[in-house]
Amino acid sequence: MLTQGVISLRLTMNCMEETYMAPRPRWWHTLQAAKNEARLAVDLYNRQGNERQLEAFIVHMALAWLKLMQAHTEKTGGDLFVRNQRGQRVRSEDGEWQYKSARQLRRELLADNDPRRANIEFFTGLRNRVEHRHEGNIAALVAGRTQAHLLNFEATLVEWFGPDEALADELRFPLFVSSITQDAVSAVKRVRSQVPVPVMEWIQDFDAAIEPDVAQDQAFDFRIYLIPHKGPKTEADAAMTYVNASDLTDEQNAVVDQVRTIIREKQIPVADLGNLLPKQVVERVAVALRKPFTIHMHTQCWRHFRARPPTGASDPAATRAEFCRWNAAFKQYVFTEAWVNFLIRKLSDPDVYAKVTGAAPLTNENNGED
Repeated sequence: MLTQGVISLRLTMNCMEETYMAPRPRWWHTLQAAKNEARLAVDLYNRQGNERQLEAFIVHMALAWLKLMQAHTEKTGGDLFVRNQRGQRVRSEDGEWQYKSARQLRRELLADNDPRRANIEFFTGLRNRVEHRHEGNIAALVAGRTQAHLLNFEATLVEWFGPDEALADELRFPLFVSSITQDAVSAVKRVRSQVPVPVMEWIQDFDAAIEPDVAQDQAFDFRIYLIPHKGPKTEADAAMTYVNASDLTDEQNAVVDQVRTIIREKQIPVADLGNLLPKQVVERVAVALRKPFTIHMHTQCWRHFRARPPTGASDPAATRAEFCRWNAAFKQYVFTEAWVNFLIRKLSDPDVYAKVTGAAPLTNENNGED
């Protein structure tokens, strides 16, 4: 027969067993640290004033991505350590084991053509090029990519660790609306003109080096079209509803493409200032380079730097808008001053000139499509 003291002891032990929880795995703590870095990045970006918000966002999101990749690698049984040819771990100069860098983890976990990887690498490169007195203008210029950077983190977090770890309910990140009125369009143009030349050139070079499909992906640069909702409002209607293009039917996407074309035509009028025909581009570049530059060579350039789609493309308006635009009224491409300056800068390098243009034909020869 059990005494009262023994019964009390057993009840206490049963309660302890029920409340005992196994310790969390190490990757879980790394994951929580990643989420905390993302929270801090957004808090700093959204704070009042304009003191280094973009720089702070980039720094803490870089840490968030690093820890997220480390947590995923450890959770899936991967190796976080740098090893020598014999498979042994390598120590750093201070005697600590060397961990794989963020760059190496990106290469292992994200494919070369993954727009998330391109977006991360964009901010990795931009981090050391942000000039504090121009940070506000740079932030406005890359706003869509900043939005994509956070959305990608959230999507990857859910993909790798499930919806229970999501941050969506905690974060309030504003949508960046670059233009609603014509005055706003002019303001965006002024911002671009105030960004330091070295930063603009680096962004141009980065964009020219990635595949067009990656550059146009929402995971690389988040862009939206706002279409006013007309009709009776119900209690279920939100002020703004985001519709993912991948969730639409072919017929619905066709309507969206039509709207996109209408918007492009309204934003890019026939007499848009600064637009140049291919022959005008050729003349300007040839004078600046003081070496042969022909229509054929210009064709090689827009192909190499992917300034516009090839002739006969299903969407002729899918250009790099900073360099080239499709004039639907005249069914032709026109180019910008930024394109001329870009070509002059790039082709001033003899190696780039030879690689892109090939053998130099006669200056007045027209050997290709314009």
